Amino acid sequence: MDQSGISEGTLRDVVRACVGKPEAVIERWRVEPVVDVLTNFATAALVRVSGIACGGGARLPWSLVVKRVQSLRHSPGLALIPEEMRESNIASYPWRSELDAYRSDLATLLPAGLRAPVVYLIEEHDDDRATMWMEDVATDPAAVWDLDRYARAAALLGRMAARRRPADVSGYEPAEGTRRFCEAALLPGMIPALRDPAMWRHPLLATAADPSLRGDLLRLADELPGLLAALRALPQTFVHGDACPQNLLIPVADPEGFVAIDWFWSSGVEPVGFDLGQLLAGGCEAGWLDPRQLASVYATILPPYIDGLHAEGFDADPRDVELGFVGPLVMRSAFTSLPLDLLAAEPTDELRERFAQRARYARFLTDLGLALPLAA
Repeated sequence: MDQSGISEGTLRDVVRACVGKPEAVIERWRVEPVVDVLTNFATAALVRVSGIACGGGARLPWSLVVKRVQSLRHSPGLALIPEEMRESNIASYPWRSELDAYRSDLATLLPAGLRAPVVYLIEEHDDDRATMWMEDVATDPAAVWDLDRYARAAALLGRMAARRRPADVSGYEPAEGTRRFCEAALLPGMIPALRDPAMWRHPLLATAADPSLRGDLLRLADELPGLLAALRALPQTFVHGDACPQNLLIPVADPEGFVAIDWFWSSGVEPVGFDLGQLLAGGCEAGWLDPRQLASVYATILPPYIDGLHAEGFDADPRDVELGFVGPLVMRSAFTSLPLDLLAAEPTDELRERFAQRARYARFLTDLGLALPLAA
């Protein structure tokens, strides 16, 4: 998205709302990408629009995040899906989740210390596309994700889960997003790839993975139907869907709190404990958390999440919470943990280290999955 894709009339109205001056006039503005590469199939553009406005005798700096989302039908990622599966994936891909979250009563249900960004405008287009004009959250560049911050995030996610538990789940399919991911991505794609013994003989993988990893992953894969059934039987709640540290911004204005962005699977129910999965996995997925630190993070986040549930009157069984945490985490991350798409790349020292790190990550997740009671 560039300046030619932004309506100046819309920009004027949103900037006036942003600076709180209905008479403000934009003096200058510019557009820049928020990230270099978009990885979410539903995101068509993600840019920062910033500038200076004049109003009330003052020059007012402003900044907005503009996010365009779309049906999978419009995404280049559709080409990666086998043709016979495309229509079903288009129908099930939750590209509207974030829109639905911001239009719901979400803001009234979030506990103190956790909030969503201010959304100034949502534009619906007539071709399964939409544009969101949102607050550009000023974040603390010095903030780090230590164990105390993980614990605070977990406690707030627990409180949120309890507050967003539907009184009647009969209108929802339990663990619907997890089931769709399993059926659309794991069973037809990732697991067949992991079954290929030739792939595991590749030097990058053979030197990184321990000899039992392939067999343990496949043993875990065989447990998927039973695991999914167990998840669907757990207490269900609305979730963030991708509550990784990258999506829990630490605002300068509230360094002990969080602004949750990129709400995903937020209009369907998932098992209690679900959001802990990406809270744990996000740092490894991004490459800044060493897999050897995962055990400490795991032990840190489960108790405060349960405490958060109990503080809001949700008397969940800790065993249910742990299953609802680990089961979806394993299904979403264990089978996709190895960077198989890089096997054809030049085997540099940096790439060898990446495979070693991700093999340790895969080992940790696989062991978690195999330790679940139904997989024992």
